[in-house]
Amino acid sequence: MRLLSRLTLGNGGTIIASSASTNTGSYDAVTALTLSTATLVISGATSTATLSAGVTVYGDIDQVALTGGGLAIYARKD
Repeated sequence: MRLLSRLTLGNGGTIIASSASTNTGSYDAVTALTLSTATLVISGATSTATLSAGVTVYGDIDQVALTGGGLAIYARKD
């Protein structure tokens, strides 16, 4: 499982990109987001993310639940 911890939304359209351990975006203590080709886009109170292999994640900022199987990302508001 990959975890997002203490995620903080800044402006709409925040992007957290993952390449090895390189992450960019508006966040505090992102943990274990290490998929080599993943891009997570936080666009507002409702989050949509497209990961590798075309998997799409939908949910609110409290809990982002995977709809396509294999991976779950949980985010908590401060």
